[in-house]
Amino acid sequence: MAKSKRPNKTGAPAARAATAVARDDRMTSAQLVIWVCLHLLVIVVPIATSNLTWLPGQRFPLTFDQFDIVKVFFQRGFTLIALGAWFWHIFVEGGKIRRTKIDWLIGVVLAWFVVTTVFSIHVPTAIFGKYRRFEGLLTFFTYAGMFFVGTQILDRASRIRSLARSLFFSGSFVAIYGFAQFVGYDPVRWGNLPFEANRSFSTYGNPDLLGGFLIFPLAIALGLALSEEDSVWRGIYWTGFGFTVISWVTAFTRGAWIGGTIALLVLAFCAFRQSVRFREVDWTFTGLFGVAVTAVVIRSLSATTSVMNVSKRVQSIFNFEDASSRTRFEIWQAAWDAIKDRPITGFGLDTFRLVFPRYKPIEYVADAGYLSVADNVHNYPLQLAAAVGIPGLLLLYGLFITVAVLSAPIVFAKQAKPDRLVLASFWAAAAGYLLALSFGISVTGSSFLLWLSMAVVLSPLATTREVKTHSWGVAVAGVGIVLVAALSIGNVVYIVADNHYLKSRLMPRERGDERIAEAERAVALNPWNDMYRAEIGLANVDMVVAYYTAAGTSQDVAERASMAAQALRYFAKAEASLLDTIDFVPWEYDNYVFTTNLYTLGAELHRLRDDPGSVDLMYDRAIVIGRKGVEAEPYGPAIRFQLARALIEKDQLDEALEHMEFAVEMDPKYVDGLILLGDIYRALDRLQDAVDTYKRAEARIAKTGGSRPSLSESIRTLEQSLGGGDGAGGQTGTADGSVESSRSSAETTSGEK
Repeated sequence: MAKSKRPNKTGAPAARAATAVARDDRMTSAQLVIWVCLHLLVIVVPIATSNLTWLPGQRFPLTFDQFDIVKVFFQRGFTLIALGAWFWHIFVEGGKIRRTKIDWLIGVVLAWFVVTTVFSIHVPTAIFGKYRRFEGLLTFFTYAGMFFVGTQILDRASRIRSLARSLFFSGSFVAIYGFAQFVGYDPVRWGNLPFEANRSFSTYGNPDLLGGFLIFPLAIALGLALSEEDSVWRGIYWTGFGFTVISWVTAFTRGAWIGGTIALLVLAFCAFRQSVRFREVDWTFTGLFGVAVTAVVIRSLSATTSVMNVSKRVQSIFNFEDASSRTRFEIWQAAWDAIKDRPITGFGLDTFRLVFPRYKPIEYVADAGYLSVADNVHNYPLQLAAAVGIPGLLLLYGLFITVAVLSAPIVFAKQAKPDRLVLASFWAAAAGYLLALSFGISVTGSSFLLWLSMAVVLSPLATTREVKTHSWGVAVAGVGIVLVAALSIGNVVYIVADNHYLKSRLMPRERGDERIAEAERAVALNPWNDMYRAEIGLANVDMVVAYYTAAGTSQDVAERASMAAQALRYFAKAEASLLDTIDFVPWEYDNYVFTTNLYTLGAELHRLRDDPGSVDLMYDRAIVIGRKGVEAEPYGPAIRFQLARALIEKDQLDEALEHMEFAVEMDPKYVDGLILLGDIYRALDRLQDAVDTYKRAEARIAKTGGSRPSLSESIRTLEQSLGGGDGAGGQTGTADGSVESSRSSAETTSGEK
């Protein structure tokens, strides 16, 4: 009997331990929801876009912003669901809370960001982020939520590898699609692209943004390949890695090249430390994709643009005098000057577009053109310092450095287990991405992976605390779930508003009232977006133009009066909307241009009605708003152009001359500015100056392959006068002094430089 009992005594603990492990491996329903949400984050967010025109019958995207707003929608949605599930798991079911050494530091970072938001120049932008960027306070709370739920569930190597595999598949899809664009196949209709044709941009809408994202699958695919025992899966990972390399190259993004190279070097060092051996399959795929990349590089050497030429692109990294480098340094200078003005709290998260016009150096206008507005610094440390002050920069980068230091002993350990290389790939990708951000743009569709990577590399160091259920647990969980549900509804409303904004932008002019109604719906759903507010005004402006044109061409007196009355009705709505938008966001330069142009249009309308008193009033208002616009952006040729038009009508030619001479000095390629300046010279009887200025404009037009017969005729007339004619003065009307749509004449262009 004693012998029969011995196995029971020794085997019972082992059996109990095995049972405990098995139970520990099983997820509760709530944990399974968190687990699925994490996978959906890394699968759906990278491939998400609202442009589904590849589907039959789908002519237009679902949202105006086809990329970032959709990625943000899924990020917030999945993170909220995961947090709701965690509330239920902990407070109803009971379980373990996993903590890391940086949790308190994340709390401090978020608290400081809240402080800077309170002191921001525009609180709504600091909370929600600038449209098409969205990296405001809400996004950083979302990042922190991802980090938290990731820490709770990524508690073993198998789960980390599973998450890496999901990211591998979505990253491979993004990369293959980018490669297809490079070779000229794209089933999606994107319209006119603001960059070189056949340059990979995939589901990120911009090659620079794609390049930044690809740093993550680049390192993680290689880490999976080198740590995989099964030859078939090893080959699959190598295939994904190869396509990622090609797409990474064909994005032609210098910062991403630098960051990706560093990530691969870090991973190679980790592989060396862990004594990883290359197999025959590794050498085979390395050779195949080495040949493919070499072919891509050789093909690029014959490109007509320097951007698409790998050799010239690499050389440009070290050429600080080319136009792209100059504008980048000028943007950095603007950021530095802004930081010096508000070094402690900064201007608020994601407000750089609002800040830039007041701080940009005058050289930027000539190098980038008068329509160019930088909405990002292209240097993450400077971006942060301008947004959240130097303390905010130090806190956030202190967080990144702390994570790197704490996890380094595990990542760089010698002769570690194979799955440790997957851990190292997350570390390497995060390091490479942070380096790339010193030359590029942080967008939510890529930066969320930085925060998930931090959760991954700190996972082995997390401590665990058991939480027991209480009678009040259901109530607490219920409150948490209600809050999550409310925020989720807000998340849906946020993206529905953008759908209405899209409809407003797409509506033809003849459906003007419907277009205005769509813009008003967008504002009703999301009153914090200044672009939606401005759209109401601009839609009404186009209606003013339509009725003004109809009134001007009508031969019937009654009909003409009716059309003019309709134009005045829409004018009042446009004026109220644009002035409201200026009050809402006084730092946004564009709205001053729109409004000044509107008053010039209003003056033409009242002139049609033979109301000289109202004509003068309109020009007076144009001058007031125009001068405020000059204060908002001293180096803004567009606002000086609009202001000068009003000053000319008020016979204030000397001030108009001053503004336009400065405008064309800032941007010598500004054709309409040159023509208006020539008109002013002619009105002042400075005929030779007028001829010279008109010829400069004519040369610029010819350089772009265009022509303007009225301008050529004005030059001939003036030259005849200078040659002995009567020297007639007066205005030519060749500058755009006629009624125009505000969007075509005044809208600035933001984005990548």
